Amino acid sequence: MIKNVTMKRFIYFFIFFLLVTLSLFFIMNKLSSKTVENSLINTSKGQIEYTNRILEDIVAEASLYGTRFAADNDVRFFKSQLQELSNYDYQMKMNEIRTSLEDILISSHAIDSIGIYWRFDGTYITTSHDPLSVQPFKDISERGWRTVNNSLYYFALYPYFREPGKTAPIEYVVGVQLKTDYLKNVLENAISGESSNAFYLVNNSVLWSNRKVDGNIAEAVSRVAKADTPETIKSDFRSREGDYYILSKYIPAIDTHLITYTRMSDFLDPLNRNRHVFNISIFAILLLGLYVIYLFYRNFYRNVHLLQKKFHHVEQGNYGTRIMHKTKNEFSGLFNSFNHMVSEIQGLFASLKTETELRRSAELKQLQAQINPHFLYNSLFFVMSVAHSSPDSVIRMSKHLAAYYRYMTKLERQDVTLASEFQLAEHYLTIMSLSKQIRYEISLPHELSDCPVKPLMIQPIVENAIQHGIEERQGAHQVVVRAEKQDNGILITVADDGKGLAPQEIARLESRIQYEASPEGTRGVGLWNVYHRLINAYGDSSTLHFIQNDWGGLTVRMHIALQPEEGGQHATVDCG
Repeated sequence: MIKNVTMKRFIYFFIFFLLVTLSLFFIMNKLSSKTVENSLINTSKGQIEYTNRILEDIVAEASLYGTRFAADNDVRFFKSQLQELSNYDYQMKMNEIRTSLEDILISSHAIDSIGIYWRFDGTYITTSHDPLSVQPFKDISERGWRTVNNSLYYFALYPYFREPGKTAPIEYVVGVQLKTDYLKNVLENAISGESSNAFYLVNNSVLWSNRKVDGNIAEAVSRVAKADTPETIKSDFRSREGDYYILSKYIPAIDTHLITYTRMSDFLDPLNRNRHVFNISIFAILLLGLYVIYLFYRNFYRNVHLLQKKFHHVEQGNYGTRIMHKTKNEFSGLFNSFNHMVSEIQGLFASLKTETELRRSAELKQLQAQINPHFLYNSLFFVMSVAHSSPDSVIRMSKHLAAYYRYMTKLERQDVTLASEFQLAEHYLTIMSLSKQIRYEISLPHELSDCPVKPLMIQPIVENAIQHGIEERQGAHQVVVRAEKQDNGILITVADDGKGLAPQEIARLESRIQYEASPEGTRGVGLWNVYHRLINAYGDSSTLHFIQNDWGGLTVRMHIALQPEEGGQHATVDCG
């Protein structure tokens, strides 16, 4: 995937990357703000729950004390002992009851005063020093909590238990008053810094708060506060001062709502400022990136694309192409160098074409001149020697000799087939077998018969096997010529049982045929021509190797590549 990245794809990827980065950071900033908001809300809910537990403990404590004194024997029998006690004992009894009440105040931080009021004679025992504190006791007819003059009371009655449907006269009322300041201080547990406030809402009216309560928020809370919901209710409020979230917790025991509200903007404004700065920065980077991409496209990509296009023209063989586009950057020198290079290549190819044609003509003529005279002389002498004794041999010799020279003198095409090359080798070996004790074997698979090859690629090797192999070893007489198809080409093998070569001689021979210049004299010219024509026609993947065979002679293996090398101009062997 990475290897296939082009400049155009890189530009698209860069733009996509910038947009994705901007989107991701925008989403992350949104999520961060939401996370902060949720964290604040959860913290506030935890605080309001904690405050609620404190209030529940206070309410339970006050209710317990109220119930305790309503059922206390000293209080219950206080009035019944009135006839039995002297004034002094009666006063002492009142002092004992008052002392019991005051002991409660010593151990409790939340209770402001405790009072007991007897209805039938107006006797009132209390820990309060306010002479008017008895007023709330006179109108009480039910047990429970009540707000009187902005103070919260718990009232217990005696008889404590009443039968349903019956109204028994109330003998006395026990009232426990909570400290208003203490209740206000409890609100501090529900406040999160200077951006928060808390208050009690009773009958849709603000009861207590340590700070000034926004009237609009109190009005909004009164519309959403519900007495039948035990869970903490969250609502949002927006005003000119900012955005608020409001939490409402209903306390059933005292029929009161505990309210907290927090201004979110105080927490989110820094995040919002950072987000705005970040968005502006990313947008500036995006604009800068797009400008850089534009400059890259105008000054680099477009010129590279033009250069690539011109190189493609050169690959197609159009050596007359030139780059006329003028630039004011480094590409100006590159374009001039390209034009100069193509001009030089055009001249070089013209010269090389002429030189190649002359060389091919010279090599072919030299090869034909090398093959023809020696072979022709020997054949004619054989005809003369057996003309009277063996007319059949003369006929066979003449037939194959005529076919051989017809083939050699009509090589007008650049390519022939393997079948015709093998037939030429057969003519040659038949002629040689008439004059010498030579046995040969030629094997060509039918599917390879029509494979096109360069002419005279096999014959010089066969002739080399006879002249430098069999003729130089006493008793040598076998030649094998075969072809076989391989995955990557055609393998042609020519083997003899002649003189052969030692490994050192084979190494020198392979090194010698690879020289650029042809060998001096006539020895080795045939193999040198075959090797260089093989490489020039079919590329470096084609090879010519020499090995010593089991007969003691030499085996020559010529591999012709089926496909040309990438980017080369070599011939392609098509065998169906």
